[in-house]
Amino acid sequence: MNHLQITHKLTTALISGIALFSGLLIISCAPTENSPTGFILPPGDAMTGQTTFAALGCINCHQVDGVSFTGSDDIPSELIVKLGGKLPKVKTYGQLVTAIIHPNAAIFKNDERYMNTQGDSLMPDYADLMTVQQMTDLVTFLQEHYDIAAPVYDPQGLGYPYY
Repeated sequence: MNHLQITHKLTTALISGIALFSGLLIISCAPTENSPTGFILPPGDAMTGQTTFAALGCINCHQVDGVSFTGSDDIPSELIVKLGGKLPKVKTYGQLVTAIIHPNAAIFKNDERYMNTQGDSLMPDYADLMTVQQMTDLVTFLQEHYDIAAPVYDPQGLGYPYY
């Protein structure tokens, strides 16, 4: 076998391997019946969302990066759950919706300050208290206050550049 034939066989094997891997990756990432694929709420209004945030009493337990609310200064700082700010990855629309309508899915399981005696989130269940429009406005408001924190480059390679 000459050099050209060996190169051709190796290239064919490599392409076949990549195709197989890609196919397996696509199959393993296929959405299930409970997948959020295609889940889109109607557009929201951030200003109305800020009003909704205060009206629903969210200010009793949460602070939003860059926003101040009247009367929220009396909360003990060790109990405040801060929202917004710089994060190493995007806080998706779906994650915010889930945290609001199913807080047990997003609870800090290792921090008992945020759980009741049954191990559930202290956050109230808003499923019957909030309209879809309030939800979209609230999520639109919150999403505006999250920024991506770029990883810090370490030219010496002594640290981890990712969070």
